[in-house]
Amino acid sequence: MKERPMTMILAWASLGVAAQKLKDLQLDDETANSLLLELETATNLAKAFNDTWHSIHWNTSRKSTKVRVTITLRKMAEMIFDHLEESVNLFDQLCDEQSRFPTIPLTDDWLEIRSSLRRGKEEFEKTQGKFIEPLPLLKYLQEQQNQ
Repeated sequence: MKERPMTMILAWASLGVAAQKLKDLQLDDETANSLLLELETATNLAKAFNDTWHSIHWNTSRKSTKVRVTITLRKMAEMIFDHLEESVNLFDQLCDEQSRFPTIPLTDDWLEIRSSLRRGKEEFEKTQGKFIEPLPLLKYLQEQQNQ
């Protein structure tokens, strides 16, 4: 374990903005509510990740402490990744539903939600991407799509 996970403050902030914008829209749509739940869960997990990361002094702590915290952080990062992927899928599903049956008014807030979600995912991948592996089934499905 030469490297350790980095904080994900920007990912947390971006996901929080997306969740707040979606909450402000106050939609009565099942997919939008599921998206909000996933975003809020990812945001809360990212905050807990940052709090855990800051809970020790990385330069002076014992190796066993660093290893234990790193393992915890990696598990949290995997959970955040799962909720982030589900958020992206739900956002795409919501957009597909609205292109077929427009029931939600299209506003600039949707562009901000999309932008914040994209920014959060990019920041997560930049800071945590090398520390987590997708689940074997997801990895297999991604390989099948790339062929």
